[in-house]
Amino acid sequence: MPKFMVKGAAKEAQQLWSNLVHEKPVLPYLIPVFFLAWVLERWIIPFSNWIPVFVTVWATLQYGKYRRRQTVEDLNNRWKRHILCSQPTTPLEPCEWLNKLLMTVWPNFIEPKIVRKLLSSLQKKIKEKKPKTVHSLEVQDFTFGTAPPMLGLQRTYWSMEDGSQPVLHMGFEWDTNEMSVLLAAKLAGPLRGTSARVVINSIHIKGDLRIVPILDGQGILYSFDTTPEVKVGIAFGSGSQSVPQTELPVLSTWLENLFIDTLNHTMVEPRRRCYPLPSVDLKKKAVGGILSVTVVSAQNLLRERSELGRDNNNSNGSLGRKSQGKFVEIACEDLMRKTRMQGGGLSPVWDETIDMVLHDNTGTVHFNVYEQGPNNNVKFDFIGSCEVKIKYVDDDSTLFWAVGNKLSVLASRAEHCGKEVTLTVPLENATGELTVKLALKEWQFADGSKAVASYMPSNIIHMQQQTMLGTYPSLNVHTGRKLKICTVEGRNLAPMDRTGKSDPYLKLFYGKMLRKTKTVNQDLNPLWNQEFIFQELGGGEYLKIKCYDADRFGDENLGCARVNLQGLVEGQVKDVWVPLEKIKQGEIHLRIEVLGRDGDWDCLQKQEKGTVAGGEGATVEVVLVEARDLVAADWGGTSDPYVSVRYGNIKKRTKVVYKTLAPQWGQTLEFVDDGSPMVLHVKDYNTILPTSSIGHCDVSYECLPPNQTVDRWLPLQGVNTGEIHFQLTRRVLEKQSPVTAGDVLKMNGGTISGNTKLQRNAGKVRSLIRKAMTLAEEEDETEEIKMMLEELENAEEEREGIISQLQRDRDLLVGKVKELEQAMSGVL
Repeated sequence: MPKFMVKGAAKEAQQLWSNLVHEKPVLPYLIPVFFLAWVLERWIIPFSNWIPVFVTVWATLQYGKYRRRQTVEDLNNRWKRHILCSQPTTPLEPCEWLNKLLMTVWPNFIEPKIVRKLLSSLQKKIKEKKPKTVHSLEVQDFTFGTAPPMLGLQRTYWSMEDGSQPVLHMGFEWDTNEMSVLLAAKLAGPLRGTSARVVINSIHIKGDLRIVPILDGQGILYSFDTTPEVKVGIAFGSGSQSVPQTELPVLSTWLENLFIDTLNHTMVEPRRRCYPLPSVDLKKKAVGGILSVTVVSAQNLLRERSELGRDNNNSNGSLGRKSQGKFVEIACEDLMRKTRMQGGGLSPVWDETIDMVLHDNTGTVHFNVYEQGPNNNVKFDFIGSCEVKIKYVDDDSTLFWAVGNKLSVLASRAEHCGKEVTLTVPLENATGELTVKLALKEWQFADGSKAVASYMPSNIIHMQQQTMLGTYPSLNVHTGRKLKICTVEGRNLAPMDRTGKSDPYLKLFYGKMLRKTKTVNQDLNPLWNQEFIFQELGGGEYLKIKCYDADRFGDENLGCARVNLQGLVEGQVKDVWVPLEKIKQGEIHLRIEVLGRDGDWDCLQKQEKGTVAGGEGATVEVVLVEARDLVAADWGGTSDPYVSVRYGNIKKRTKVVYKTLAPQWGQTLEFVDDGSPMVLHVKDYNTILPTSSIGHCDVSYECLPPNQTVDRWLPLQGVNTGEIHFQLTRRVLEKQSPVTAGDVLKMNGGTISGNTKLQRNAGKVRSLIRKAMTLAEEEDETEEIKMMLEELENAEEEREGIISQLQRDRDLLVGKVKELEQAMSGVL
């Protein structure tokens, strides 16, 4: 007999015995009695043979009863599963157990993950959508607190839609006043220099969630059935307040409306978001991609009857419109392209392929169908629209989903790049369907790798990025590498002049750096071939490109683009054609190369390890030599430049050189080395009007070896042209040798010289105060007063430095005098 049959029989016997013991507790006591009777019958007193027969019959009856009960339980379980899967609705159920579990795991597991994911997205949106009135906007705090959202407090049930699509309905309620989203803003424009803090301290969201499993459990779609109830608490304060306290009902209402509008466009039926459920997580972060979109054809295109009635006054009018040309406009974020005009009545065929650019791991492609107006009018009539959403999944697949007929779900999955997916999507607010084919040509990842059409996940080793819980990603941090970006050429740019041509040029924005190419006159396919060098920034900083048509009375916009620079590898050149966004045509050809780390970065790493240090008494000495190619800020084509040096909270400035774009200052400024950042601001001096900035640059001095001078030209940031020449020295005092009597006399003379300096400084302060008081009595002299107060502040800082130096000299002198007295007393 096979072993598996023996094991099965043993298991069956064990289950039978357990069941008999459970039903007949006396059975263990009866078995020894029967065994004793058998022993007596066998060797002592013989009984009849009916006892074994009775035991066999009884055991058979018990086994049959056990098998019948097992069969009934199995049939009941199958029937329950069948009823659960086939019935259209399930009974309403509370979810207290789920909320209890959620409250337990929320603070230390779910909330940090959500905060880290939303924070990265929020910081990107802030950089991209920052208003012009805000100079900088920073997220200083981002927490949701310990109160999680409550699920299914009132009702939770399953329903069956369209006879085959199960849908989970669940109540959603989140009411918390423990959250803290703190934004610190520095304003620009007329309020430049003013800082403000805004904190979102409470939120209330109440609605009904709708969860739909798709693709046999490979993902779920979630949305609100209707627009949820939203209330937001917000406080406002100045930059000096650590926690804003002023409640702003108007701003709260505006933020609530903005939040509701965002939900209506992204997460209220029929708009749905997707949460993929991959079986494998390859630990990669997709940061962009290239999507190939093929518009195949449309079927049964008809607008709403009310619109057709306005356009056609008789029944033959609708038939006449069938011959009008139609085209499809494709939009993905700010990138828009359109197909050619195509006839074909109610079912035109285009079969045209267009490449779109994704700037994240998800995206939405909108399709808008138009037809030409009557009598070949220039205007086009809108027929209808639809959209398809795309999302990268952690197992290197891609999900596509859209809204089907009667709000059903259309979903498909591409296991790898290059696989084509075909969807037939119904149009909204119209009759008809649009057939499209979509395929991901390329996914780009944060570690520098790519997934292309011939890509297989097992052939590439990916880096796992580790992010500590509770830490925020750093933005605009120099990595030490340099980027060489070559603007090669453009093609198929939009014509803006009457001649059918344009005069294009480019502006490149990276962090705070701005660079501009030359202007190519009367050409829609310009050739620039210009190279620019940028310091590489971390935190996913994009290279932003804006294309303009040069015009005497104001430059016209030819489009813009964003290029993701994450994951660039040294020694490899990235050659790309970037389509222009916010316009319907045009591409820019770029070559991007990463240069190696320079000496400053290596020195900075040594400084972080402690090998470079200023020491006590160290100073930073900067010599502002000259500048060249400055921006003309005055009407005469010149400027009146001077340099304002900000070192931490200390500001010093040079003299003004009038009417020149290449000033020479040759001035030396000195600061006590305390590790503060140094920024050089080049400004244009005006007597009546406020001073205007003509560029600035950051100076890194921490990596400099002691008592060595570096001589550099640095490009100015925030302007098109301009460089400044400076020399920087980090001076460290040598150790003092034993003091002799001659040194005592020198220090005494130094004290007298210090007192003289202090008296002169006091006279200078009194003179500046008198001048400021005189200017304060006059009108329209605010700029003069401001400059005078800056000089007064510098004089006060100089006075404090002299006093501290005098105190050090005095203490040293007293100590040496005592040593001299002891030495003299020993001699005597």
